[in-house]
Amino acid sequence: MPEFMSSMAVAGIDGTARKRLNDSPARGTAHIKTGTLNGVRAMGGYVIDQKGARHAVVMMVNHDNAGASREAQDILLEWVWEGR
Repeated sequence: MPEFMSSMAVAGIDGTARKRLNDSPARGTAHIKTGTLNGVRAMGGYVIDQKGARHAVVMMVNHDNAGASREAQDILLEWVWEGR
């Protein structure tokens, strides 16, 4: 598992997720892969919450407006980080 998790970009730190969660206290806690197709935007990976628990997270939007879902993805990552 550590090798798989380390292959994912860290939100706010590196890779395709380096511009995610930059101004968030959850920055650096989400290891994610992102992907896009025409009408589809997806994100999946792991979030370490404030208590140190690891959570699997997946979100896929299949809609003509899928490109507008990035903020919703970031809100999901923060929500999981908060431990709700």
